[in-house]
Amino acid sequence: MLNVEELSLQLSVIRAERSYIGGNQLYEDILNYLRRLNKFMFNIHTHIVNTGIEIDLPSDDDIRNSFIKRGFQSVGTCIDKRFINHGCNCHVYSLPYLFCDFLFMSSCFQGGKFDKVRMLMILDRYPFEHKLFKIISEDFPFLQKLIILNFNAQ
Repeated sequence: MLNVEELSLQLSVIRAERSYIGGNQLYEDILNYLRRLNKFMFNIHTHIVNTGIEIDLPSDDDIRNSFIKRGFQSVGTCIDKRFINHGCNCHVYSLPYLFCDFLFMSSCFQGGKFDKVRMLMILDRYPFEHKLFKIISEDFPFLQKLIILNFNAQ
């Protein structure tokens, strides 16, 4: 694995009582060992479950800067600002987005160009609004399948 030159990583993790996966942790745990890596595409979703301890959630800028500091200049983020029902989510991905699916999008999504995405799954950590569906219709021009996970009454 030390001779890897290109890596595409799609990762979805559930973590208990810990913060989101950021650029520093990814570098220290994985990328630091891939000395020949010259192309890295990633799509990382972290779901945090917290039942009682205080966790200082990093902001969009904190997560984005943790990747920029490690040399990844084009990074998109979508981060829950607070816990709902003891859970929150962080989605961080390389740009341009080259994967064919985009999973666990929530209403914090701000848009971008996603012309490779064919399947999108959205979940309602916060109530869906018209604005989100407008973004989806404009920014996912080749979308073929939309999955909506609606856990909370609107």
